Amino acid sequence: MKDELLIRLFQRHFSDPVAALRRLEGHLASVEFPFDLNAQLRELVYPPQPGAPNGLPSLIYYFVPNSRRGTDRQTEEDPLHPSFVNACDGIGLNLGCPVRLLRALDVLVQLPVPDQQSPRLGLRNAPEHLSTVEELLWLTGWNSASSLRRGGRFAGMSGDVDWALHANGYPIYVEAKFRLSDWPRLSDGKGYSRMGDGFLSNAAHKFPDPPQVAALHIVGITTFANIDNEIMHTVGREMEGAPQIHAVVIRSLLQMTHVISLSVEIRDRVLGLLTPPHISDFPVNHGVIYDHQKRDARVAVRHLQTDSAAPSKAVCWPLTPRGAMPFPLPEADIYRFEIPSRGADGEPHFQIIPKYLIVYAANYNSPVMPIKNHH
Repeated sequence: MKDELLIRLFQRHFSDPVAALRRLEGHLASVEFPFDLNAQLRELVYPPQPGAPNGLPSLIYYFVPNSRRGTDRQTEEDPLHPSFVNACDGIGLNLGCPVRLLRALDVLVQLPVPDQQSPRLGLRNAPEHLSTVEELLWLTGWNSASSLRRGGRFAGMSGDVDWALHANGYPIYVEAKFRLSDWPRLSDGKGYSRMGDGFLSNAAHKFPDPPQVAALHIVGITTFANIDNEIMHTVGREMEGAPQIHAVVIRSLLQMTHVISLSVEIRDRVLGLLTPPHISDFPVNHGVIYDHQKRDARVAVRHLQTDSAAPSKAVCWPLTPRGAMPFPLPEADIYRFEIPSRGADGEPHFQIIPKYLIVYAANYNSPVMPIKNHH
């Protein structure tokens, strides 16, 4: 049953889904997780609606117990207290994507055996499991990638750089960051206040200025939503104070990539080292599940955030996925998630509520009129 579920998912994203399943089985025999992957696999089916006559592709995922994230997490009374960032369900938070996991494990086994130790430890640690998957994925997406290894520590610097590799024969170092606090941009909109010390605050100290070797210093950031012009210039202003970082590459879970640099030449060089993604590389039919009342409370006490700072000197260019969306984009909020119950380990048992119901004529079995669902 679980094999059939994975085959249906892999059919959407791999040319040979059976071979993909066999690879996953091989990886699972040699890695340890803090849970049984097959026992945690789930499928959510989106019912059809007038705006989505075939529904959406089902959401196939695995639940990660003890991730320390989820809509059941307790938050402080102040709706803007940072604790709310952990009170959310979604891919990369407490739910895992088998496609992202397989592609991460595919690259893990390409590392030298000593360099596999740290990510293997992360994969078997529940709170770090999903972030480790995202970190490993930064070894993918490069043209003719070779010499993959851990980046290590530069002389006189503090902290290890995550990855080193060659792309098209060119040496690069990549410090990977998964921005977990980015998901409220999907729910709170422009009212969201950016959290944390900055996009580069945990990366700049790892790179020397000037470089100690002939290589590009890159910070790779995974976000939930695509960046906008305001975020681009926020990153650009941080780069103006961190000349040791040559470029920032931002990938969203929606498959869009942006390359930011203070130099047009470096920006274009990095773009040339990246493989344009295909829209079918990963699922894009997932989002985040959050408490609407808590979201409304945050929005009510915030002031609309506007960026009054001067534009940065950064230049940016997007890398748009190839291919057409595998399903038509529905209207916003066409589905709502409810959690009628939870498992003993806190797992949310989701119920998908369509915005509209389709009423069928009793004798003709044909849709007559969509009515709004008031439940």
